[in-house]
Amino acid sequence: MKYSLLATTALVALSSPAFAEITISGTARIGLVTTEGAAAIAADSVFNMLTDDALFVEAMDDVTAYEVGAYVDQDSTRATIDATIATDITPDAEEMTQVETLRTSIAEVARLGATSALRAKAKIDLASIDGIIARTNATTNAAVAKASDTTVGKNRVRIAFAGSGTTDGGLTYGFSARADHSNTSTGGSQYISGAFGKISMGDLNGGDEQLVGNLSGVGSSGAGSHQEFAYQSSAHNIGYSVSMAGVSFAATTDLVRGADSTKTGSNTAYGVKWSGDMGGATVGLALGASKIGNVTEDSMSIGVSMGGLSIKAVSHTNDNGPAVAAVVASASTTSGTTHVAAVGAVANSDTDTTGLSISYAMDAMSVTAYTRTESTAGVADKDYSGVGFTYNMGGATLKAGFVDANDISIMDFGINFSF
Repeated sequence: MKYSLLATTALVALSSPAFAEITISGTARIGLVTTEGAAAIAADSVFNMLTDDALFVEAMDDVTAYEVGAYVDQDSTRATIDATIATDITPDAEEMTQVETLRTSIAEVARLGATSALRAKAKIDLASIDGIIARTNATTNAAVAKASDTTVGKNRVRIAFAGSGTTDGGLTYGFSARADHSNTSTGGSQYISGAFGKISMGDLNGGDEQLVGNLSGVGSSGAGSHQEFAYQSSAHNIGYSVSMAGVSFAATTDLVRGADSTKTGSNTAYGVKWSGDMGGATVGLALGASKIGNVTEDSMSIGVSMGGLSIKAVSHTNDNGPAVAAVVASASTTSGTTHVAAVGAVANSDTDTTGLSISYAMDAMSVTAYTRTESTAGVADKDYSGVGFTYNMGGATLKAGFVDANDISIMDFGINFSF
């Protein structure tokens, strides 16, 4: 239900042939969300030594390639590591402790070695072993106790404002905002449109998300909103869109706003969508793409609606940036040769996300189900699925949903109001 501010409309009408109005609407909800506690996680350490045992051995050989006895007198750990290397180890906590101890010995020789030549060699070895330590990328995960199940109340009210108008020349303009937005930021959005299309600024989704979209969700408060896809363009603040003959196009970007942020590289998103009637069914096909810095995303969706049945499938790929090749440290005593530090390999594997949602409405009641899977090479798949229903009581809607969020159960029940 919307209420027009007739006084404002009347004033504008008296002063100009153009027309303008402001409307106010509101939404509210009350409900409960129960979330299953996460399972306990044991403590562990992960060492990522260039993802290859042989590279670790090669890297350590760079350090041990000099005079074998140079550091043995300082610490017997050198002989221990030499013996361990021969077995082609994968770096773990024990070996890395030995490497750290060896580094202490090398640092001592670099500072107090008997001759300048020995000190020079030790300094190069010190740089090499620092590179090895840096690229092990040791990550220690602390133990996490099992979390308890939780039930929380979910309540919210929002007041929305919208305005629209038409100039003498036929251009349409307007805005939308919520009560929690501020006119000193990008809160809300504003637009002007005409035969040329529509230019928008403010709190926008990216052009790809605008047209490709997300799946249908369940629950009074969204039950975690796992039906949504992680579009990297969601913070864009200026866009252009146009529609003609059933085809829509949208393009957006994020302009630097004073000292708010520093943007580098590409920062664009595009979407195109065709929709039309096929045999009595409304069909929509959308494609989207975005590039933020060096990371690109591609997305697509297809939706079909007929009678009370709506089906939508979405596919989303994020390339996570270019892969970084491993570089083994190099060291030399040749005059003028610069030491090259090690670089750890970073796979930056693509993340592919696919999903499907189905909704069926019958009179005042509707039922919705969805499933979504995230797949990244080298990482276990993450699966999300949900089912829920709504019942419209006229101004108030009863909503309930159950979601399996990657083996964590969420139940969401409540009543949503509209004004």
